[in-house]
Amino acid sequence: MNATGPGTTPDAELDAALRAFAARPRVLVALDFDGVLSPLVDEPSAARPLPEAVAALERLVTTTDVALVSGRDLDDLRACADPPEGVVLVGGHGTQSSLEGAAGGQALTAGQQDLLQRLGAALDGIAAGRDGVHVERKPMSAVLHTRRASRPDAEAATEQALAGPARWEGVHPLRGKEVVELGAVELGKGAGLLRLRERLSGEGRPVAAVLFAGDDVTDENAFAALSPADGDVTVKVGQGPTAAALRVGSPVEVARLLHALADLRG
Repeated sequence: MNATGPGTTPDAELDAALRAFAARPRVLVALDFDGVLSPLVDEPSAARPLPEAVAALERLVTTTDVALVSGRDLDDLRACADPPEGVVLVGGHGTQSSLEGAAGGQALTAGQQDLLQRLGAALDGIAAGRDGVHVERKPMSAVLHTRRASRPDAEAATEQALAGPARWEGVHPLRGKEVVELGAVELGKGAGLLRLRERLSGEGRPVAAVLFAGDDVTDENAFAALSPADGDVTVKVGQGPTAAALRVGSPVEVARLLHALADLRG
C-alpha cells in the first residue's frame, strides 16, 4: 500500500498491521518526536510529549525496543522528550545516538567544522532583519527556522537559504516543515534507523522488524529505508503525500496506537 491521500487508515487495517507486527520475534518501535509524540508548537523548546504518549512508552519499553528518532540535537531531544528509562535516542537526523558514547555521534573534520561555522554565519545573515526567523546551531548542522515569521519573510528566507548556502560544496541540505537544515555531514533518519536496527539485531538475535511513525517530509527518508517484506510498518502522522503504508491523524492517535501495541506485546 502506498498512501498518498489525506484520509486516515481504517481501524481494522491498523489493527491487523499491529497484530502482525507484535507477533514477530523481535521488534523495534521508532518514533519521531515533534508532531508525533508532541503536538507542533511555535517555540521548539516548549514541546512536550502528550501524557498519554508518555504512559504508552512506559508500558511499551518493558517488553519492546523503543527509540525516538528526531532531527533535534541529542541533548535537546532528551530535555524535551524526557523519555522513560530504556528508550534509545537518535538525534541530528540520524547522526547521533545515545548508544554511541558521551558525544553521541561522529566527529567533524577540521574542514567540516569550518564549513559548519560558515553555514551558521550565512544563515544568521539571512535571518537578520526578519522578525520570527531564527538560526539554531547543532553539532553537525545549522538550521533556519521560519515557523514564527510572516509568510513573506518565511518564503524569502527559505528561498535565499536554498539558493545560497544550501548549494555550497560539501553541504547536505534537508528541508522540513518551516525549516531548512544545512549539514556539514550527510543527514538522514533512514540511515540512523538502519544502524540502530543492525545494532539491536546483533549477537545471533533475530533481525528486528521496525515500526516507524513520523509526520514531516524529513521522515520520508526513514519510510523509504524500511520494507514491508522485512515486517516493517510505516505510519504517517497528519496530512500530506507520503510513502508510508499507514496513516493516523494526530499525536493523540499515535498515543492510542502505542497503547494498543503495548496491549499486544504484553
